[in-house]
This record gives sequence, C-alpha cells and structure tokens, in this order.
Amino acid sequence: MNKIKEVIQEKGLKLNYIAERLDCFNTHISMWIKEERYPTQKQLLKMARILKTSVRSLYPNCKRKTYWEIKEGE
Repeated sequence: MNKIKEVIQEKGLKLNYIAERLDCFNTHISMWIKEERYPTQKQLLKMARILKTSVRSLYPNCKRKTYWEIKEGE
C-alpha cells in the first residue's frame, strides 16, 4: 500500500500540479495511488523531490536495490 495520496494532501497540493511537474497526466497519478500502475524510477524520484519527501514515505514497504522495488509480494 502506498501513501502518495496522503502525502499530497499533507502538502496541500493538487494532482494537476504534480502531474504538470512530472510531465504526465493526473490519471497516471490516480492509477499509481490505486496501484493499478506504478511510476517509473525516474518519475518516482522526481515525485519525491516535488513533494520534498523520501521515496520510503511514498511507498513505506519498498526495498532499495540498485533501484526502488515498489511492487509488494514479488
């Protein structure tokens, strides 16, 4: 389970603002929140920078390898 929605709400930002900064559609972010899709490593790191937070605060159960593994149970 991710915490993207909670972090965005804590920061008082809108999905449209995040989507513009990531150069993607807000529907992509909605799918990430619902875990129907996952952001690329580049998008994940950029989103963490935009939100001024860590990747781990967005995906508490992630594992860091040479990349961030965010899919649970795999």
